[in-house]
Amino acid sequence: MSIEPLLDLEVRKKIFEHISLNPGVHFRELQRALNLAIGALDYHLKFMEKNEIIVSKEEGHYKRYYPRNRFDPSSKSILSFLRQEIPRGIILFLIENKRCSHSKILSNFDISGATLSYHLKRMQAEGLVKAEKKGREIEYELVDADKVVSLLIQYKRSFADVLIDSFVSSWISRNKLP
Repeated sequence: MSIEPLLDLEVRKKIFEHISLNPGVHFRELQRALNLAIGALDYHLKFMEKNEIIVSKEEGHYKRYYPRNRFDPSSKSILSFLRQEIPRGIILFLIENKRCSHSKILSNFDISGATLSYHLKRMQAEGLVKAEKKGREIEYELVDADKVVSLLIQYKRSFADVLIDSFVSSWISRNKLP
């Protein structure tokens, strides 16, 4: 069944387009970006989920939205972490530095060790990061850096972050991509 008849309302088209361009966007981000009343947005999102136009994924206090059938579970997890400032910074650092110890990662961020551990454990639980004990240290690395980079490049515009712009430009020029 085509989704076009289900998107006959202009507001639903706008919501779907925004979710398609910003996969993993959460409710309040969507509400602010589209300047919709909370009740109206909630109504349309529930309609679109019920009619299998979009899917959502609960993540702590957030519910993130994705176009249906466009992303596998690992891509949803990657996009979800990329939408969060601290995990996004950790991911970019791990792309650039491959394998790193907790202390090396921590030395590049203005966060506590406990905060870093919290985010690394969450990323491990979702299969984004793997950890390996090396002597007294644990080294962390991305499980599929190529997939992460691909999603970063593809959805670069949806991340309002100068770091991402800089990273993507640098990555493309180093790897001679168009």
